[in-house]
Order: sequence, then C-alpha cells, then structure tokens
Amino acid sequence: MATFSTVLGLKLNDPSDPFQLSDFIANWQILDASPGTFICTSTSRPSWGTAQAGRMIFMKDLKQTSYWDGTTWNDLRNAAPMFAGGFFLNAACNPGSTGTFNLLTLTTPRPSSLAIWATATYTCDNDDFQSATQAITFDGTASLMGSFQEAVRPSGDNNGSGTQIPSSVTSITMIPTVAAGQHQIGLRVQVSHHYWDTVTLVGVKVMALISAYATGNIL
Repeated sequence: MATFSTVLGLKLNDPSDPFQLSDFIANWQILDASPGTFICTSTSRPSWGTAQAGRMIFMKDLKQTSYWDGTTWNDLRNAAPMFAGGFFLNAACNPGSTGTFNLLTLTTPRPSSLAIWATATYTCDNDDFQSATQAITFDGTASLMGSFQEAVRPSGDNNGSGTQIPSSVTSITMIPTVAAGQHQIGLRVQVSHHYWDTVTLVGVKVMALISAYATGNIL
C-alpha cells in the first residue's frame, strides 16, 4: 500500500503497487509548486500542519518572507527600507508663531512600523536670543509620542559682530501602525512669544526606518 512523505505529501508507492504514470505526474506537480521558498500572497498563504514547521514562503504583495512554526505564520522583516533626506530651508519663524515644514514623502511597501529621526539647525539675531520647540509630524500629526517636544534656544554671540551661532536639536518618534502607501514627514516649529527675535530654521536632516515595534514597547 502506498504511503506519503511527511513534509510535501509525495506519494511513495509500495514495491507491490502497480506503476501508474498519474502518481509520477502528481508528485512532480507537488514539487513544482514547492520550491525552496513557497511563493504566494498574504491572502493566499497556506495553512499547514506541524510536519511543515520551518517551511518558508515569500508573499509577493508585501515583498516579505514568513516562516511556519507548526501552528502559525511568523513574518520576517527582510531588509528594512530606509528613507532619508537633507533640506536647506532658511525659513524665518516669527515670535509666537507655529509653522509646519513638509520635508520627506515616502512610500511604505507594506503595513509596518516606522522609527523617525530629525535634526534641525536654528539661528537668531546676533544681539539677542530666542526659545522654540520642535516636533516631528507624520501625515500632519505632531502628537506622536505624548505632549513632550524638544526645546532649542538659539542665540547670537552678543558682541555686535554680525555672527550668528547655530543651535541644533534632534527629535525622534515611533509610529507603531503605518499603512502601506505614501506618507509625509515634516517638522513643526513653535517659537516663544516671550522674546521679540525671529528664529531662522536653517535646515533639517530626516531619516525614517521600517522597524519592529509594538505599543507594548513603551515604558
């Protein structure tokens, strides 16, 4: 009586079984559909049993690899896409004002999480000082990790030489749930109304990285 292989389910004829061409064709079809990595989509991936633990699939729609642990699928991150850019703005930010500067448009290939860094440089008139805060925006939203914002206090050299001393500050945020598609990263700058000097946002460097992150990682 014929038996079947454990992993692929190939038909193993008993020596007493008659030769049947259909058995060979069926086995070749199974092998042809089961390369080293099974190719499917995120909606058509198979539901295997414990015998298939360790098998890999590649989901064409998400461009992502996953492995079967015997009961469920475990998605791998593959090479995480990174997005980066540098922008010279030389934008004036007036006392008491709030401005949002759109910096980077990116397209995420699959549902994911994002880690974002932005470093900005500011100056103000050389004979005074000013204070401001900055926050990363994602698709127009700035309150991404609570209400805290990074503070910067740009100032001049106070000696009348006309030299402006730059001040730099870095912001970081995590976006736990990002849909596949196009998104916008920006920077919101709020300038204090307590001082009369205008702040100049000289430029910004921004970097975003698809990451493994869950809301449970927040302490």
